[in-house]
Amino acid sequence: MRSLEMDGSYPLSDEAIDGVLTRTSPGNYALGYMDGTTFIVFYVGRSDSDVRRRLHDWVGSPSRYERYGPASKAAWASRRCGPMPVGRPALGRVGAHVDSSYTHFAYSYAASSEAAFETECRNYDDFGGSGELDNEGRPARAPGAAGSA
Repeated sequence: MRSLEMDGSYPLSDEAIDGVLTRTSPGNYALGYMDGTTFIVFYVGRSDSDVRRRLHDWVGSPSRYERYGPASKAAWASRRCGPMPVGRPALGRVGAHVDSSYTHFAYSYAASSEAAFETECRNYDDFGGSGELDNEGRPARAPGAAGSA
């Protein structure tokens, strides 16, 4: 089941981040877009020490491939007047004229960096790994963390 177990979605802005994240803590986050009232996840990540600071780093950052967005941002969807055709992917190619920056985030605090890593791995798998997400590959443990090589 695809469930983030996070709070959100919130606009990915410095003001919104500071308004909803109130403490310094390890944690997890998801980045994406709103498609109507649905938060579409495109990236999952974590911070081993300060999830609020890490989210600030993402404000204005483009999607990894600068091509993905919700169907409502895709050029073909904005011209359609009916339901999506059968076989049409839910995600469309976003034209160069459309800002591909992530627009929303969800987050959760974690009790430790190890707990944040485990949650990131679960979210990565639940949301399709690098085949469906902008993530380049599987999450890696922080250098020097228990269980890292």
